[in-house]
Amino acid sequence: MSTTGLGFSGEVADFYARFRPGYPPQVIDALVHKLGLTSEHRVLDLGCGTGQLAVPMSEHVAQVIAVDPEPDMLAHGPELPNVEWRLGSDADVPELGRFDAVVVGQALHWMDHGKLFREADTAKFAIIANGTPLWRQHPAIREVLEDWFGRPMTAGCGTDDEARRRYANALEAAGFTPHEWTIGHTHEHTIEELAGSLFSAMSPETLPSPQDRPLFQDQLRTALRADTYTEPITVTVISTL
Repeated sequence: MSTTGLGFSGEVADFYARFRPGYPPQVIDALVHKLGLTSEHRVLDLGCGTGQLAVPMSEHVAQVIAVDPEPDMLAHGPELPNVEWRLGSDADVPELGRFDAVVVGQALHWMDHGKLFREADTAKFAIIANGTPLWRQHPAIREVLEDWFGRPMTAGCGTDDEARRRYANALEAAGFTPHEWTIGHTHEHTIEELAGSLFSAMSPETLPSPQDRPLFQDQLRTALRADTYTEPITVTVISTL
């Protein structure tokens, strides 16, 4: 198996497990319905992280194979009878056998998506963007980050329209019929939770030190002029028919 770690290790993985918003039941239910999944099916969750998709989907299918290149992310996955946590990457997919569906949540931008769509042994894909990066949602959050790091914050992490078109075109080129749909909801963060969610997107090298984290939180609180932040989340899914 490939173990091409991408930096989501150590404390970053801890922040990811604690503070990244998961998927509400209506998203999981819609995903299962649109993919036609039943309790007899086997699903691959690629780039599974700490299990935000794998765990709720395991309640609807026979088996979930949850694959991620970071051991520290996989270490947060709970022990469940029908979830198998595996160290690996998209390069390993051809070795994993046949799946009734392959799901990728907020991770496709790390992968060779064209090769994945051609080589995965499956009839169905679902590419999921769990909202947009926090720095693209609110100018105050972006300003705090840009001031902290001294550089512009522009990454879209595969959630922008151009990336979605690119993924849909690659699915079509691989012989699939993509269909895009969305579900909106909100998630309320305390300032501590907001900072933790932001920390979960950093590398271990750029993560603020424990001593600096209260200052970072204070800067967020001052910039937002609030003790909470309600994140508007539009879950955007490209699924194949």
